[in-house]
Amino acid sequence: MNIKLTALAAAGLATAAVAAAVPVFASHSGTKAEASAASSDAKVDASAVRSVLKPGQTLKAGQYLRSPDGRYKLAMQSDGNLVVYRGSKSIWSSHTWVKGSAATMRTNGDLAVAKGTRTYWRSHTDGDKGAYLSLQNDGNAVVYKGRTALWSSYQWISTLSNGVTLYPYQKVVSQNRAYQLRQEPNGDLALYRYGKLQWHTRTSGHPGAYTVMQTDGNLVVYSKAKKALWSTHTWRKGTWLAVQNDGNVVVYTGHMQALWDRYHGKR
Repeated sequence: MNIKLTALAAAGLATAAVAAAVPVFASHSGTKAEASAASSDAKVDASAVRSVLKPGQTLKAGQYLRSPDGRYKLAMQSDGNLVVYRGSKSIWSSHTWVKGSAATMRTNGDLAVAKGTRTYWRSHTDGDKGAYLSLQNDGNAVVYKGRTALWSSYQWISTLSNGVTLYPYQKVVSQNRAYQLRQEPNGDLALYRYGKLQWHTRTSGHPGAYTVMQTDGNLVVYSKAKKALWSTHTWRKGTWLAVQNDGNVVVYTGHMQALWDRYHGKR
């Protein structure tokens, strides 16, 4: 049976509410157009306790945002990775280990991790000028335009890449926004269509469980104690997960071969 791939975008659309935020003023090293959009205060060190990255502003290595309540930090690390921390624990990252990279809230609306002319990760929110980044009290890093959420660290659009973990409250959303694959705080990995349950892994009763699209190709739900609760049994390197517009959830190889889907299981 052929399974049509209907969604490949890698950025996410958030549904979180706007949290109280303190403007951030970070140093900037982008294009002339971006520089003209940054205020004169943008040269102040971003390591000050701030929670918003405005259009044209940049986080360089060692600089970070802090949620208004001080519990979360979004750090641009010296190894090139942009990471959200809760205390000392990483809860999201851009997976960009390129030394010398910086994170910029571009004036075209895109949040991007780049070095020179090379972009290694972006939120895919370009075309929304005036968008800004806010690190909220719930630990969610959100790109907003006004009060509309365009991207969130708590969810991705369409895909869960190889090596990426889905933590409680995080989700993968189909490109048409009809379907959401959510990691529930009770331990279940569940698919919803407009809020109605369509499919789940039946792993509830394990608070703090999380799901990993492992580098060995297996999609696994783990308990908080790191015990495997459920998996697709798809051991093939280079795989990734897609939540499609037709409601199917599929594990694909890099060559677009379907190894598992929610209707048929392992193929």
